Amino acid sequence: MCRPRYICVILIAILASLLMASMPVPAQRSGNIGSEHVRLRMPADRETLGRDLAAELERCYLYMNRAAGSDLPRKVLIVANWEQAENSCDWQNAVITVGMNKSAAVSDPRAYLLQNAAKEMARLGLLVLSGGSRREDTEFLFEGMSQILSHEYDHTSRTLEGAWAISKYLDEMKLLGFATQRSWSTFSSGKISLRSAAPGISLLTMYRELLGRDSPLKLFEALKKNSLLASIALAFRAPAAEVESTWLKRVREYQVPEEITINADESPRLLQTAVVPGSVKPGSAVEVQLYFKDRNNNLLTDGVFIQDERNGNVLQPGADPDKGAGYFTAKIPVEPNCPAGNYKFSVTAVDESGNLRTWPGSYKVIEVGSGQ
Repeated sequence: MCRPRYICVILIAILASLLMASMPVPAQRSGNIGSEHVRLRMPADRETLGRDLAAELERCYLYMNRAAGSDLPRKVLIVANWEQAENSCDWQNAVITVGMNKSAAVSDPRAYLLQNAAKEMARLGLLVLSGGSRREDTEFLFEGMSQILSHEYDHTSRTLEGAWAISKYLDEMKLLGFATQRSWSTFSSGKISLRSAAPGISLLTMYRELLGRDSPLKLFEALKKNSLLASIALAFRAPAAEVESTWLKRVREYQVPEEITINADESPRLLQTAVVPGSVKPGSAVEVQLYFKDRNNNLLTDGVFIQDERNGNVLQPGADPDKGAGYFTAKIPVEPNCPAGNYKFSVTAVDESGNLRTWPGSYKVIEVGSGQ
C-alpha cells in the first residue's frame, strides 16, 4: 500500500499538470521567414501567410530602396502584431511593426500586411534620408510621401486622386497651409488616414510634376540640417511662401468629380439621408443624418464632407455611437438673416481606398413667425 504522503505527492503532481494545461500558452513567434533583405516575424500559426509574402516583401524592399535614394538599411525586420492596431517604425534599428488589429486586416490580411509594410518601408527610407527629422512640423510630409511611394509600388496611384478632393475641402474649411499642417497633432487628432495624408500628398505630387520625380527626396535630405521652411525653399527653388501659394492655387483649381471608382464593389453607398427638422427658421440649425453602407468598413468620418451650396461652407460629420457604424450626423447652421427658401447641399464621401461618391440633399428655411 502507498503511504499517505506518496498519495499527496501524486495528487499534487496531477493538479499541477492540469493547471499548466489550462493556462494560455503565448503564441510562438518565428523569426525565420525572410529573404536577402527582409525578415518577417509573426505568430507561428500564421507562418503560411508570412511565407507567401516573403518574395513580395523582398521586391518591395528593392523598389523602396531605389525610390528613397538607396538609403534603406541592408536588413529590415518586419513584425506583424495581431494585438496592436497602429504601425511603428524604428529607423535606427531598422524594425517595422505592422499593427494587424484592424477590421481591414481581418477581411484581407495579406493585402493589408503588404500595403502597410510597403508604407512603413517607404517611411524608413525617408527617415534615414532625413537623419530622423520626423517632427511635429514635418510629419505631414512623411505621411504624404509614404502614401505616394506605397501606392506607386502596388500600382494603385489612382487612389491618391481622392487626396486632391480632400485637400480642396480642407482648404475651404481653412485647414490647408503650412501653418495648419505644421501642427500635426492638432490637425490629425492623432489619426492616420487619407485625410491626414492628403495635404502632404497634394503638395509633393505637385512638385514632382513641376520639378521632377526626385524633387521631394531633396526636401527630405535638406531636413537633416535645416528647418521645414528653409528645406522647402532649398528643394523647391523658391521661398516657402511662394511654394505655398502655388500649392494652394493648384488645389483651388481642382474640380472635385462626382465619382472616383477604385473598386466598384467596395465603394461606399449612402442608404439614407434625413434632414431634421424638415424646415427650420433663421438662427437655428439643420441636422443632417447620413447612413452609409460601407462594405470594407474603411469609410471614416474624416472622409465625409458636407457643403452648403447656399454659402459654400464645408463641414464634417461625427459618428453617432448610439446608431451604430456608418451612421453620421452633422448640423448645418442657418444664420439669423438667412432668407426663407429651399436650399441645397452636397455630401461627398472618400473612403480609405480612394473611392469617391457625391450625393445631393436639400433643406427648407421658413420665415420667422411662420406656423409651419
